[in-house]
Amino acid sequence: MKEYVKTYNAFGKDKPETEQPLYHMNCAEALLRAANDKYDLNLSDESFRMLQGFGAGFYSGRTCGAFSGSLAALGVMYTQERPSDQAKMTRAAKLLVEEFEKEFGSLDCEYIVAHHRDPVTACNPVKIRAGEVFNRVVEAMENSK
Repeated sequence: MKEYVKTYNAFGKDKPETEQPLYHMNCAEALLRAANDKYDLNLSDESFRMLQGFGAGFYSGRTCGAFSGSLAALGVMYTQERPSDQAKMTRAAKLLVEEFEKEFGSLDCEYIVAHHRDPVTACNPVKIRAGEVFNRVVEAMENSK
């Protein structure tokens, strides 16, 4: 996931500096796009637009966008057709919460920004680490089949 996340962290950096903010992808979108690329989820552009409101912890410092984007990707990968007890998705979500809290100490954007955000590259390193967390969860899910 690291290389995929890096691609989306750099999106728009080839534009004039004054235009670069217009191309920024929030943490949720970057993680979902990276998972889509790595795991061939075949998501549409509309899928990514749905996550715009999840950036910056719902633009209020709440639940981290990288967590939200990761959870959305796991939903695509592990939610089963109904009827189902959704045991796979439940396990994946619980693993993500556990691993994310181990990695960052919290699910809250405000906390993560205060403790892990880089003053120069902003949340880019957080997104990369969140991608690594995502990989660990997928690996654990695949190894438990």
